[in-house]
Amino acid sequence: MEYLDRYENFLIQNATQITTFESSLRSLTYILPGRFHDAEFASQAVYAALNLIGVYHTSILRRAAQHKAKELGQPELAQDSAFNKYILFWKQRSRWNKTATTFLTVIAYTQVLIEMGVRKKWGKRAQWKIIALLEAVKALLRLGLLKTTEDRMTLSPTHLQRDVDPATLESNATKQRPQHSNYHGERTGNEWTSMTDSFSLDKRDKFDDIDAFLMKKVLTPEKLRQPPQMTHVLSHLGNLGELLYILRPLIYVLCILKYGQRSWKPWIFSLVAELGSQAALRKAFTLDDQSGHTTMMPLEKQEMGRRSQQLWFNLVRGAFYSQITRPKLEQYCNRLESKPILHLAAGVLRDYLPLWENIYFYTSSS
Repeated sequence: MEYLDRYENFLIQNATQITTFESSLRSLTYILPGRFHDAEFASQAVYAALNLIGVYHTSILRRAAQHKAKELGQPELAQDSAFNKYILFWKQRSRWNKTATTFLTVIAYTQVLIEMGVRKKWGKRAQWKIIALLEAVKALLRLGLLKTTEDRMTLSPTHLQRDVDPATLESNATKQRPQHSNYHGERTGNEWTSMTDSFSLDKRDKFDDIDAFLMKKVLTPEKLRQPPQMTHVLSHLGNLGELLYILRPLIYVLCILKYGQRSWKPWIFSLVAELGSQAALRKAFTLDDQSGHTTMMPLEKQEMGRRSQQLWFNLVRGAFYSQITRPKLEQYCNRLESKPILHLAAGVLRDYLPLWENIYFYTSSS
């Protein structure tokens, strides 16, 4: 415990540098594949470790921010974002929710590494068995989240996000200000404050970030809403859409096992399930067909936006990728080989082409 306390203190005192270091290392893992033997496995090991440690660091920084806010009597310094407030509420309310979100976080950051390790050790058949197992486990955990949140949309990621400014936690040396003497009247003996004290030259301490300060004090609708009010209880149609979203990855993997990777059926079934899920959810939140106005809360809009962006992964998945996208990308890389500087980017892209085809979780978006 003593070493753990020392580590936490070190993290808090150097929060900004450590956060920057995490981001730099995470970026480095994207260009490692193809650089040396087993570089893909090494980069994923580093990536998984960084993300899991990052989740732990987030919890430490959050506790430190709360402690500092309590000391200063400024609770707004440790005010959680709407997303964090929502995730934390359901974690505290349900033990199963807390367990499920923890397992989903660990799986999300280690699934590529697990898949690579199994493929390397036991081959392709074992690889698809572990993929099916992981997708089945994730589907069960997400169904549990749907139940524990009383039929509300499942949000991603399943862990708290780092919304603490690391710079506010670091101890700053006390700034020495010049001492200004007061003026003493010779006849009356009265003491007057000097002009330099009345109109301080160091105005930045008083007036910088005034907009940010005022915004923290403003009570917006998002701040007033309680966590259960931040998302809607899904209707029957909304529940159908959410079930399709949860089961879509498992449906795709089971179709791969039945029809094979080169078949178009898994890709088509997966795309239909994904589009059907989004259509059902949007329909459930639409007030009427003519206006198209939605009743989605900000967190629900954010989640639907994320899911819409994930549709792009269909271009680098399954039969569509192996028969259409990859040949086009290979032609593109070949054209850039003779171009200065651009051939470096083409080399990095070329290293990823086999990974997107052979490693399922790279493009699974699950």
